Amino acid sequence: MESWRKQLRNKLTIGLVPYVGYIVFKLLQFTMRFEIRGMDAVKPLMDRGDLLLWIFWHGRMLMMPALPRRKSLRILTSKHRDGELISRMIGLLGVKSIRGSTTRGGVSAFRACKRALEKGHDVGLTPDGPKGPRYTIQPGIVELAKLKNVPIVPVTFSCTRGKVFSSWDRFMIPYPFSKGVYYYGRPFRIPPDSTRQQREILRDRLEKYLQEMTRIVDAYCETGQWNGDTLVPFEG
Repeated sequence: MESWRKQLRNKLTIGLVPYVGYIVFKLLQFTMRFEIRGMDAVKPLMDRGDLLLWIFWHGRMLMMPALPRRKSLRILTSKHRDGELISRMIGLLGVKSIRGSTTRGGVSAFRACKRALEKGHDVGLTPDGPKGPRYTIQPGIVELAKLKNVPIVPVTFSCTRGKVFSSWDRFMIPYPFSKGVYYYGRPFRIPPDSTRQQREILRDRLEKYLQEMTRIVDAYCETGQWNGDTLVPFEG
């Protein structure tokens, strides 16, 4: 009996939660004001149709489907239930997903992203997902960028008013009628001839770079003062 109830709860969750998420997203998209920072460095690549590897923190991903980007974007979601929920929700928003397991070294996720890039799609993923640690970047992202010679574009999001949950990723949900800010970092490449040690150094720099971007955009939403011009550009 308990197993039957559990299966029913899972079916209801998978069937209903994506639609609830869709409604919440559309409500926020309709009522919020949005500002974009740092787009100048990314737009030329987008206009040329260059393949891009987008990365953003797990806790800031709710509003990422509204991010200005190419229509060919595919977002990586896990093969677990949470990944299924996310995949169905963004599907309702017109964003396609690719499925890959991030456990056991993330080989399945790596291959799924590699295939998507080979088919001419941008790839978006959360480098600290799906279970953390928060604000850390897994080595696979750097290895993928090096292998396919694709620029990485770090991007983050914050809002003037919202709810930050106590979950591991400090998941953020903006309030209606608040202001949301997208902040693009500078695109960069991982040198194809880089050594493993060099790539680890670059991974660490990238991690700190995206952390600092997030701190800057959070401070901007809180104080109204922009300090992003002081951010030292990441150089691969």
